[in-house]
Amino acid sequence: MSESGTEPNPEEMWDPQVARWSDPEGDYVLPHALRSLPQPWDESDWRRVAELPRTDERLAEARHVLTVLLEDQALAPQVPQPPSPGLLWHVWEEFHQAVGESMPRPSQVTWSGVDELVRAWRDRPQSYPLHRHVVRHVEAAMLAMIPLLRDDIADSVFRWLALDPDPGRFAPWAVDLAERCVIEDIGADPAVELLGAMGSPEARAALERLSVKPGGPASWENAEAAQNTLFDLGSEGTSGL
Repeated sequence: MSESGTEPNPEEMWDPQVARWSDPEGDYVLPHALRSLPQPWDESDWRRVAELPRTDERLAEARHVLTVLLEDQALAPQVPQPPSPGLLWHVWEEFHQAVGESMPRPSQVTWSGVDELVRAWRDRPQSYPLHRHVVRHVEAAMLAMIPLLRDDIADSVFRWLALDPDPGRFAPWAVDLAERCVIEDIGADPAVELLGAMGSPEARAALERLSVKPGGPASWENAEAAQNTLFDLGSEGTSGL
């Protein structure tokens, strides 16, 4: 962030050209798909999620949540990429945290509430140029929040499933969802970990497909994670010989 008397960097002068959108259902900022998720999945509050019992009802909810996160296109908006050096992402995340603290559920996130935060940020005694950029272009910050929240929610679902003493019992429906999430890079790390924990032939086959690089279905980083999980599974198999 530039100091007084220095030339502003490209991020400080950048216009993301994101217009404020309106929701036909009210003053909402986040898509209906996020607002309609069952509690506590919608908050991505790991402390609450971790305590949920793995009942048939909760498992059906988890399956539903992952399906929505994958299939609703409103949760994958085209977020403009800030120019180098990319520090604006950190300030966006700082603003997202402030939004989550004042409006913890997606259905509570309104433009009027966001504008209150903007006014509070403007009144802070110390404000860096990129903080001022956020309040001038808050729409871009909120657009960036949508895929990040989707990722956080998927992360909590996969971590919750992996807590089960026998995650392999979820394989008939969870393998496909986990594989698709890794390909789409939604909660990818815990999805790979769940595939490894399930240990079923279907889960291992999914890891094999995901581990292909270059040119495989997953990103290079996620393919490496799948490779490492396969290596660990192989090591476990030989350790008992």
